[in-house]
Amino acid sequence: MLNLLKNKKYDIYQAHKSDTEFETLYEHTDLVVKYFRNLIIKHNLEALINKLIKSLVNDKSFEIIKSIFFAIPEFHDIGKLNPNFQFVKMGNTKFKQKPFSFGSNHAKIGAFLLMHKFLPTLNDNKFSGIEKITNIIILFAFSHSIKKHHAPNIDFNYEYDFNEDFINDVYSFLNSKSFPLLPKEQQKNLKRIFNEQILPEYTKIKIKDNFALFALLKLNFSLLTASDYLATSHFMNNWGDELIADYGVLDYDLKNKIIKNIESSTHYNKKTYNELPNYQLVFPSKKSTENLNILRQNLSVEVINGIRDNLDRNLFYIEAPTGGGKTNLSMLAIAEFLRNDLNKNKITKIFYVFPFTTLITQTFSSLKKTLGLNDTEIVQIHSKAGFSQKESDDKYGKKSINIIDYQFVNYPISLLSHIKFFDILKSNRKVTNYLMHRLANSIVIIDELQSYSPKEWDKIIYFINKYAKYFNIKFILMSATLPKIDKLFSEDGKKVDFKRESFVFLNKNKDKYFQNVNFSDRLEFDFSLINNPELDNNNNDEYLHKLWEILKIESNNYKIHSKNNRIHTIIEFIFKNTASAFMEIANNSESIFDEVFILSGTTLEPRRKEIISNLKSPKYSSKNILLISTQVVEAGVDIDMDLGFKDTSLLDSDEQLAGRINRNVGKKNCKLFLFDFDDAKTIYGKDYRYKVIREKLSKDDYYNILQTKNFNLLYNLVMENILEDNRQEGYINLSDYIRSIKKLDFYSIDKDFQLISDSVKTTSIFVPIDIPIEVPNSKILNFNEKEIQFLKEKKKYNGEPFVNGEKIWELYCEIIENKDPDFTKQKIEQTIMQGLVSKFSFSIGTYSKNMKNIESSGFGEEKFGFYKINDVEKVYDYKNGIKQLTFEDINFL
Repeated sequence: MLNLLKNKKYDIYQAHKSDTEFETLYEHTDLVVKYFRNLIIKHNLEALINKLIKSLVNDKSFEIIKSIFFAIPEFHDIGKLNPNFQFVKMGNTKFKQKPFSFGSNHAKIGAFLLMHKFLPTLNDNKFSGIEKITNIIILFAFSHSIKKHHAPNIDFNYEYDFNEDFINDVYSFLNSKSFPLLPKEQQKNLKRIFNEQILPEYTKIKIKDNFALFALLKLNFSLLTASDYLATSHFMNNWGDELIADYGVLDYDLKNKIIKNIESSTHYNKKTYNELPNYQLVFPSKKSTENLNILRQNLSVEVINGIRDNLDRNLFYIEAPTGGGKTNLSMLAIAEFLRNDLNKNKITKIFYVFPFTTLITQTFSSLKKTLGLNDTEIVQIHSKAGFSQKESDDKYGKKSINIIDYQFVNYPISLLSHIKFFDILKSNRKVTNYLMHRLANSIVIIDELQSYSPKEWDKIIYFINKYAKYFNIKFILMSATLPKIDKLFSEDGKKVDFKRESFVFLNKNKDKYFQNVNFSDRLEFDFSLINNPELDNNNNDEYLHKLWEILKIESNNYKIHSKNNRIHTIIEFIFKNTASAFMEIANNSESIFDEVFILSGTTLEPRRKEIISNLKSPKYSSKNILLISTQVVEAGVDIDMDLGFKDTSLLDSDEQLAGRINRNVGKKNCKLFLFDFDDAKTIYGKDYRYKVIREKLSKDDYYNILQTKNFNLLYNLVMENILEDNRQEGYINLSDYIRSIKKLDFYSIDKDFQLISDSVKTTSIFVPIDIPIEVPNSKILNFNEKEIQFLKEKKKYNGEPFVNGEKIWELYCEIIENKDPDFTKQKIEQTIMQGLVSKFSFSIGTYSKNMKNIESSGFGEEKFGFYKINDVEKVYDYKNGIKQLTFEDINFL
């Protein structure tokens, strides 16, 4: 097709135009083909493409299907030969408008001409009847990449919508251009081949693995749309003859740097690698910081040896107790994979996947420091991160190339949310699917697996298995309370089976860690407040007052017997209004506490940073502190408390809070008191774990799991419930889901796998207050230098020690309302603003009573995706959050 378009008679056909010039159809097509092939080379994709095709068809059909895959970019814009497109869309005066049935459309024409090109070959008698049908269905499926490459979503339509008028109109304008057309008889057969021979026989096609077709189409669509975007940007920005060179992949030097830094940048890893050849595992029985470090070194040795013994495997579990150093263990695993790959050059990217932004930001800082990375090598992708900018050569134009780097995540190491990651795997949206090709040949670390909805575990394990197999991805799943979700397909009771790889357990001596005193006895679980008559016979107000008295007594007892004569206590509630009520009691009572902090879902991110910084700073180390919190404190908050009190909800949640107490085993008499006050059903009622705890676990089982860390007892019951529901009529189980994949029902594949359901969708509340540039009593910044410079340029900051929220809101509205004709500039400014407004925002449930309350209060207005509070003094307090209205609390997402 390229050779045809290269003919001078086609020079009059335009593909794009800028303010000063136009691009010929040949020039654009040539550029798309080059980017398409370049992406394949840079991301090592050809072997994966071959594997996917071989899982669809036999050897006889392999080459022709592969040639179709690579032909897609050549045909994607061939429909721009349509004179109506030239006249209407391009304003090309060399053409006149024609009364064609398809108007100025070009994508549908390109899809048809792709089939026009390959149908004769696929319908050849060398193929059997079933082979013909299979090959032609795959061709028809590929045509949707072209048909939908300008649409917001990809889909698959079983209707053959190329009617006779359409075909005749296409041939009408092609006849005079020496375009290779089918003979008249074969032209007549096109519609018959589909309507009579192909579509009715779809269910009979012999594809070895239907997932392979789904993945191959998504990959092709990803490569086509990404290449088309890059090629168009190339022309519009006048980048010249050279293609973009930097796709953010790991090269030899960066891999080597990462390995060396993991080995030597921390004293404990340096010690581990020095002692590795002769290291013997020992499990000390006495509790001490030194012995805790021995156990951490054991875990490190097991991970290193486990990876070295299983370098050919793709699926791994790291199950380490709270305080075992999971992030460091994941880095050690990465080092071993990269060491093995140094001379093979197959691994191209590393992804870290988290359920909470607090974990992303915390791990980002840790990785950047330990691995010695700069801003061109690592990026965090979430709403609060703002715009990440690489330095680049001026010949490309820094603005345009930086937005491409951000949009395509062109960084060797990326940290992103679980929502974004699994959307890439299953979504039908074009913008999301841009990134699919980047997942190939990567290492993916999925942390805090227990926080994922059990309802989706079967789909999660299905996708992880399939993508690991076909895309050469190394998956490492981590948690302190790790659900072995692959057991959903164990031999005893599976309803759906699929060929899958088993997981490698990198910590073979799991029980020796979890039940070692240095992990299991870091603190004592105290259940005396559950079913305590002294508490339960009271109304809510009396309950909280008595709970306060108990907390005071226990905190004072700890303080008296502690080495440094001070106490840091944490109490966690399920709801924000309960936490606020307890805060009021604490503030109006005499106690030993010098400071009382509250941390909840309505706490702004800068205040959260301030509280955490205070808890860790030397200035506050000798003070008596009470931290009142909701479950936001569980999401990777790096604090070390002495005593804890918690309203029971989920076992995982109880264990997460326990992980914030006596983290380094250096203290004695640390306890976590569990009590039962608010009804957790409001938040967790639909969660399988909550149902199991309420319906199938005895209190003794509950206590035993927390004390022995045998979370398998809980998760095995959860998986039994999942399998029971899978058998219920009307329930969308994995069998149904796989049928959607077989039918290429892209809409259902996306819709029926939701990590967050509509019932917990959130609305962002904007609070226009003053926020300090620096976190008080620390060197931590709330606003980085680039953000401050941006605000100065926009005349919204004049050197004050704070940033004014009203000015941020004004600027946000200005950028949204006054769209800049420079698309790249507009996109960058919107992304920068996304990071800025997040510092002034928190989220509450969109469909909750609380959201209805704030909407009806008259204190704010909904605009541009936020609900902005206008009368801040009446509603909000920077230190304590919402004042007058009460809110069910939620996690930051």
